[in-house]
Amino acid sequence: MSDLFPFIKELTELTGPVGQEATVLDYIEPLWQAAGARTERTRIGNILAYAGGNGPRLLLAAHADELCYLVRAIDANGFLWLANGQTWERKTSLRNWFTIGQNVRVLARSGELPGVIAAATGHAAALVLPEPAELTWNDFWVDTGLSRDELITRGVTPGTRIVWDATTVQRGPHIVGKALDDRVPLAVITEVLRRVPVHERAFDLTLACTVQEEVGVIGASALAARNQFDAAIVVEIGLAGDIPGVDERALPLRLGAGPALVHKDALVHYDYALTRALEQAAAYAHIPIQHAVFGSFGSDGAPFMKADIPAAMVVFPARYTHTPFETGHLGDIEALIEWLAAFVRGGAS
Repeated sequence: MSDLFPFIKELTELTGPVGQEATVLDYIEPLWQAAGARTERTRIGNILAYAGGNGPRLLLAAHADELCYLVRAIDANGFLWLANGQTWERKTSLRNWFTIGQNVRVLARSGELPGVIAAATGHAAALVLPEPAELTWNDFWVDTGLSRDELITRGVTPGTRIVWDATTVQRGPHIVGKALDDRVPLAVITEVLRRVPVHERAFDLTLACTVQEEVGVIGASALAARNQFDAAIVVEIGLAGDIPGVDERALPLRLGAGPALVHKDALVHYDYALTRALEQAAAYAHIPIQHAVFGSFGSDGAPFMKADIPAAMVVFPARYTHTPFETGHLGDIEALIEWLAAFVRGGAS
């Protein structure tokens, strides 16, 4: 486990927003080739790594993209108005207050520009503004310190992506940073490829690094249309509820209690037989796991099921998802690697 954190740190600190995942793709592809896989990059950017083995065609999938903002407009004074990288409307939840004050990187055509998400605060807010009843996308903006003309000259336009500028750190057994969703699962499936030799595989194994999951499972939908797999396991971040104010009845997953098997999310009920086989593999390998049903959560698994490819989802639990301080537990991540490795070897089959 000692080498796992540096690998995760490298992956999570890469810049790879929805639609601009090339840095992540260029990083992961040679690692898969070095582990003996033959790779293919599809026209929209998905990477497939054909790793081989004997048995049914099994896909392990994780996505490359991280959440982002887009520049909506450039203020006359150089402030950048934002749109969400997922669905976007006039207002946003007051729960997204954590956004204000976060450092960001503006992915201008000439190179990355540092900035901060700012809002009226302190004395100015107290003197001239009422207390907000709602939070809208006009209540905060990005301040880079540059003028409108300077930003335009450097290649900032509406549509320019903006990502959080955060380092990944280890605090005890926890890792904290941006883009644990879904770079940790990319590390997980890479380790499975490295740790299970071809002759030990009970499946003809393929790995996938998909694009644009966060905006509508676009990359997985393109792969599913090929219909070339007998089964797919989507590896994801999970929703831990072990924080103040969250009822265990809503989110029972805990950090440090093991990876989790997700039976249903907002898009699909996962394949029962495949899910059960994963549960049996965990028992066979003596790996404690948790179980979950997710709402307000979807994954690359849905398009595979729609394409008549049985799919299951396994996750590492995480606190504070969709923030620059997502938090996971290294023990859960290591156990997830061992669980998938046991399954690929045919444990309990």
